[in-house]
Amino acid sequence: MNVLYLCFQNINHIGLFCLFHGLPNCFLGPLYPTSGTASSAVDDGSSPKITLLRPFFYFGRTYNSIYVNHNGHLTFDAPWYSYVPQLIPMHGLRDIIAPFWTDLDNRGNGQIYYNQYTSGSVLQQATRDINQYFPGLNFNANWVFVATWFEVAYYPTSGTRTTVQAVLISGGQYSFVLMNYGIIASTTLRIQAGYDTIGSTHYYVLPGSFTSAASGSNSNFRLSSNVNEPGRWAFRTDHGSTGCTFNGKTAGYRRQLLLQPLC
Repeated sequence: MNVLYLCFQNINHIGLFCLFHGLPNCFLGPLYPTSGTASSAVDDGSSPKITLLRPFFYFGRTYNSIYVNHNGHLTFDAPWYSYVPQLIPMHGLRDIIAPFWTDLDNRGNGQIYYNQYTSGSVLQQATRDINQYFPGLNFNANWVFVATWFEVAYYPTSGTRTTVQAVLISGGQYSFVLMNYGIIASTTLRIQAGYDTIGSTHYYVLPGSFTSAASGSNSNFRLSSNVNEPGRWAFRTDHGSTGCTFNGKTAGYRRQLLLQPLC
């Protein structure tokens, strides 16, 4: 399969565009750069402990390290190998950011990348994005962390290709999470997307989680948005924006929006 990847930047987002020669589908999505350190090819694995170059504020807690877990989620205090998604809210003892929690396997194809930025065009883009989605904050990004599950297969169906990202952004007193979606392969596996906190004091579930609308070319994750940019979901996470946030406002407290196409 001949695939051409072209990195580009426009006024809306940094992304990837590909041309699949002779194929009807094209890799589209509002993705940040997919470069960085590649995690080891291990089923149900995790990255090593990653020391953050800036603290990240997450609903009342401050974290200085993170783990990129291979099954589509991020945790802070320790790696987590869970490949069976749980329903959010979990009312558990773990803070988690889960753009695509399911049984993934990067041994056959795909890579899991992570990278941090403290200067350059990525920070400029993050600043523009956040000020667009959350106007009135006069936000300036000073740190961006990007985790990418790039063309990773489902277990045990090697050869399937799914690309998703979690982007953590901070600056001053503010912090945010973007969830970006590219091509999502079809599967019968259950998929959970969203975030949760210790005790589920704050959580959000992306519409389509645990339904057939989670995967495939018609995945709600990549066709819908809470910021009017299909394939991107944005959340403020520093002091407790509860539920869905849109244009800097909260659309409900501790709600699971499972049916609405948009927040």
